[in-house]
Amino acid sequence: MSDNAPSLVPGRSCSGCTVCCKVMAIQELAKPPMQWCAHCTPGTGCKIYDTRPLECRAFHCEYLLSPQMGDAWAPVRSRMVVVVNKATGGITVHVDPARRDAWRKQPYYGDLKAWAATLYPQKRHLVVVQGEDVIAVMPNADKRIGRAGPDQMIHIFEKMTPQGMIYDAAIADKGAAPKLPEG
Repeated sequence: MSDNAPSLVPGRSCSGCTVCCKVMAIQELAKPPMQWCAHCTPGTGCKIYDTRPLECRAFHCEYLLSPQMGDAWAPVRSRMVVVVNKATGGITVHVDPARRDAWRKQPYYGDLKAWAATLYPQKRHLVVVQGEDVIAVMPNADKRIGRAGPDQMIHIFEKMTPQGMIYDAAIADKGAAPKLPEG
């Protein structure tokens, strides 16, 4: 193990879980998201494990990294892969297309709303990737914001109302001035 390897939660491993091999894109293999990797045996593991791409070697879902995530969040159980963007601190939840509504069920939805309540005041987003749809999960609402490509960013907007702070989100090209969503 290299000095840069993250510390995994004791007792947690990828053993028997291959959800990331389906829901995540793998650029080094030109594998699109939401399709099984050609090198994966679902429920068993990687057929090229010893020579798998660096992108795969370096990836660890948040369930493996965060002791605060309950066992319900194990991807093999939840059919979701939670990823924290190291650069922005935002959270992306990749949902298995076979269980598109999993994130809307408890305990997941309650956890997502609690995370959103912490993230959005810090200008960090929480999105659910459901097939090609990106849904911003905000403290005050959930909103389909479209499809996000590699050259796009999620922008967060806030507005103080008599009822308190409300949030909105939109996708825009990197470098483009963020545009407040209509409505």
